[in-house]
Amino acid sequence: MKTHWLYLVVLMLVAHSASGQFSFRNECALVNQTYNPVPIKDSNEVHSPKKATIMSAFVPGLGQIYNKKYWKVGVLYGAAFAIGYGIKVNSDSLKRYQSSLIAVLDTTSSKANYYPSLPTDKIRSERDYYRKNRDRLGLGAGLLYALQIIDANVDAHLREFDVNDDLAFKPNPGFLVANNRLMPSFGFSLRF
Repeated sequence: MKTHWLYLVVLMLVAHSASGQFSFRNECALVNQTYNPVPIKDSNEVHSPKKATIMSAFVPGLGQIYNKKYWKVGVLYGAAFAIGYGIKVNSDSLKRYQSSLIAVLDTTSSKANYYPSLPTDKIRSERDYYRKNRDRLGLGAGLLYALQIIDANVDAHLREFDVNDDLAFKPNPGFLVANNRLMPSFGFSLRF
């Protein structure tokens, strides 16, 4: 007897949420009432990805400023400073080891030997190490330059991308009554 009452309550809840007929006209009116379109911008306000790319190519970070992503400029110049500092440190070390190698190999040169206690092979390997690091950091600087141009372009393209509450995935768990049995069900709705 208790199960019959439970079935009756569930059936009433399901029947209450279900509608008998679908009225297309009523649904359209409901959608039009809740739809808030994105305001059309003035043609003078058009955000140009081409302009952002060119600005970023001429002055690194200017495209990010044009896109109003000011925090990216700080990250960009911080990374550029770190790479520049690394290039300077490795270049100075390279010059010292190169001068020492020339002084060891050519006794008539006027170059200073900064590392008189190191053997020639060690001086040569250290010189090669700092040259390789300097060259890698130079490639990193070029990569950073290219990435900030690409970032400005992509960010300008995605500026008009609409991300609002109307874009949603909503799960709808529930229960169905079939053959005098209460069965769980699951559904979802996508809005875009």
